[in-house]
Amino acid sequence: MRSLSSSPHLAPLIVGLLVLVPRLATACSVCSAGRDEENRIAFIITTAFMTLLPLLLIGGLAFWLWGRFRALDEQHPGSPAAAESVTEA
Repeated sequence: MRSLSSSPHLAPLIVGLLVLVPRLATACSVCSAGRDEENRIAFIITTAFMTLLPLLLIGGLAFWLWGRFRALDEQHPGSPAAAESVTEA
C-alpha cells in the first residue's frame, strides 16, 4: 500500500485546491439578480414579507389571547382574576 506522502502528484493537487477555494467562497449565486428590475422588486417584497410575518404572527397570538382572556372574564365574573382587575381599577 502506498502512503500519501510518497505520491508526487498529491502535493501540487492540494496546493491547487487551497488556491482555488477562496475564489469559490467569494462566488455569489445571486450576484446577477440585482441587475434586473423585476428580480430586485421580488427580493424587496420577499424581504419585507419575511420581516413582517413573525411580527404579525406574534401580534395575532397576543390579540387572540387578549380576546380569549376577556371572554373568560365575562363568562366568570366572580373569579379571583376578575376581582383583582376590578379592585385595581
